Parts: sequence; C-alpha cells; structure tokens
Amino acid sequence: MARCMLAVLVVAVAVAAYLALLPVPEDVADSPWTIKVAAFKLRFSIFWKLVLPTGINDWLDERSRANARAAGPRVPYTDTVFDRVPVRIFADEPAGGKTDKRPAIVYYHGGGWIRGSVDSYHPVTALMARNLNLVVVSVEYRLAPKYPFPTPLDDCSAATVWFLKHLGDFNVDPARIAVMGDSAGGNLAAAMAQRFTFDPQYRDLPKPKLQVLIYPALQAFDFYTTSFQQLGDLKTLILDRLYVAYAWDLYGRGKKGQGSSLKAMMHNNHTSSAAKKSALVKKCLSHDLIPDEFKQTGYEVPSTDFGDEDIYKEIKDVLLNPDFAPLMREDLRGLPEAYILTAEYDVLRDDGIMYAKRLEKAGVPVTWKHYKKGYHGMFSLDNHPLPSSPVGDKSVSDFIQFASENL
Repeated sequence: MARCMLAVLVVAVAVAAYLALLPVPEDVADSPWTIKVAAFKLRFSIFWKLVLPTGINDWLDERSRANARAAGPRVPYTDTVFDRVPVRIFADEPAGGKTDKRPAIVYYHGGGWIRGSVDSYHPVTALMARNLNLVVVSVEYRLAPKYPFPTPLDDCSAATVWFLKHLGDFNVDPARIAVMGDSAGGNLAAAMAQRFTFDPQYRDLPKPKLQVLIYPALQAFDFYTTSFQQLGDLKTLILDRLYVAYAWDLYGRGKKGQGSSLKAMMHNNHTSSAAKKSALVKKCLSHDLIPDEFKQTGYEVPSTDFGDEDIYKEIKDVLLNPDFAPLMREDLRGLPEAYILTAEYDVLRDDGIMYAKRLEKAGVPVTWKHYKKGYHGMFSLDNHPLPSSPVGDKSVSDFIQFASENL
C-alpha cells in the first residue's frame, strides 16, 4: 500500500511539474491553470483509451459521463432512439402552459470525431434548452476510429431526418430549426446544412433556418493556415497540430490512420504540388480570405512547390469531399443563415473565418463572433470539473441572446 501511495504521489508531482512549465499566451482569457488542466485532460483521455484495458476504460468513461450529467442544470430530458441512432432530447412543456410551436436545435457534439458524448455535452445542451425554452436534440453518433467517415455524419443525418419527419410530436415549428455543433460537431453541422441544401434526397424536408458553427473544423487540406502557423506547435492549448491531424486521419481513414499520412499532414506534405495550385483550392482555401490583422506576426505565405503525390492519390477522394470537409464545396449559395464563432487562440480559427467570408461572398447572412482572448474548448469547458471560464460563459450567453432574437 505504501509503495502504491508513493507511486501515485510521484506521478502527481510529475504531472504538476509538467503543467507548471507549460507556457500559456499572456493575454488569453481565464486562468492559465484552467487551460493547462483542460489540455492535459484531453491528451490523457486519448492516452488511456489506447493503453488501458477495456473494463477500466468503460469505468473511467462512465465516471466522466456521470460527473458531466451532474454538472448541468436540472432540465427534464429523455434518452431515446431516432432511426437506430441514440439521442438525448430536451422537450419540456413550454413555460406558462403556452401551446405555440417552438424552435429546436439539433446538436452534434465535438471531440474530434473520436471522443465526446451526449453526456459530456449535457451541461451546455441542458443550459440552452432551459434558457431558450426550446427543444434540443443531442445526437450520440458513432465515433472513429471504429466508425470512420461517413458513419458519424450518416448517424447525424439519420437522427436529424427522423426528427424532421416527426416535428409535430414535439410541437416544433418547422421554420425555426437550427443545426449546431462545436469543433468536429461544427464540421458535422456544416455538412448537414449542405446536405439539406444541395442533396435531392432531403428536398421534401424542412430546411434548417440556421447553422451554428462553434470553432468548426472544416478542412484537412491545409495545415499551414495563419492560425496553424502561429499556434500549431503550442502544446499548452487544448488543440495543436498533432492532435488535429491525428483526429482528421482517424476520422477519414479509421484504423488505417496513424501512419505515413499523419506525419505528412502535419507538414502539408499529404497533398500534391498540383493540388495546392489548383483553382479549387485557391478558391476554397485562399489565405487572402483571412483579414490582415491576423497575419501581423508568425505568418509566412506557405510554399506550394512540394507534396507527396502517392499519399494524395490515396486520400484525395475523401479530402476533397464536402461531406468530409465542408470548406471544399465550391458553391455555397443558398445555404442557411450562419452563426460562426471563432477564438484567437485556436488552430482551427482560420477554418471558421474562411467559411464566414466565403458564405458572405455567396450572399448568405452571417454573424461572425470572434473572441480575441478566447481559445478552443471554451464554449463547453463546464463539461469538466475545472474553474469557471468567464470567456466561455460569455460565448454561450452571446449565442443564447442571438438565438432568442433570431430563431
């Protein structure tokens, strides 16, 4: 027992020392320790899934889920299944006994397509349901690497389509529906908005009024955008270049990932020189879309005179698929109004900015909210037993205010 306690103490001291030495940008919002611990928890959660036995993983996962459920506001909910896809639905009776049809949000959680759940996002989805007095459907889609693209997106599609066909059961107004997600969930929400706009099989269904993209991951072609150059190697932040490449690789290729393409992605070597110079890439991913204020330091125009043709041939069909990477869709006209949140200290910052600018050029109404001291993960940070995040709380309250006026 004494040896066990000593081992635990040694590990705790080592972790504390490691966290203490990690640098955090001086003007980032919130306590540096809040960000350090959140970043460490993310990396540790991935590590334990890789090395610990299934039984221990299941126990840790259930403890994490229980803690998250307990952290949320007390709002009635039901766990059910929409077309074989598990969902959590918040559909309490309207306040004051009103019978008017209500708006609804279909929420797709973040987690890099490899982690996260309706439980881990319970605090923020319950808060939205309570404060907006609307219906929230939180989708428990299957995760990579066991279920790579397109399974997570197809699960979101199946659950959303079922809900749209049964709106009357929940007293929902078909003209006031939003698809919403953060990070990887923002990717899924953007892809769903595109499917409902451009795919003929969805033609007879209600079209979402609003797409809400919280620091979304929208492309895996360019890992040398401004934000990746400035922040990609800063290990303190919740996301870095390695984690993002790892998540995209597992989502796109499942258990085939983690190989040569992962290393190549981190150095923009996973695409050919010709592809980098193509008209499609110049239109969809032009760095000219990024305002100059974001390019003052730590940015150089990346070279396009290199690349691995063999790797690109292997992955290009997925890499250029708008279902996988919504920024790669050439024509964005006709998409629903967008609310896009970006954070200064986020490697995915430029994905959201480029999409916002391209949507505006396509005539789509856009509300772009940028948090100059914000960071990736702040919107749902209360999922964790960490100190409060004032900037995260503000980002949630800002969206709630917007939704109350526009949805």
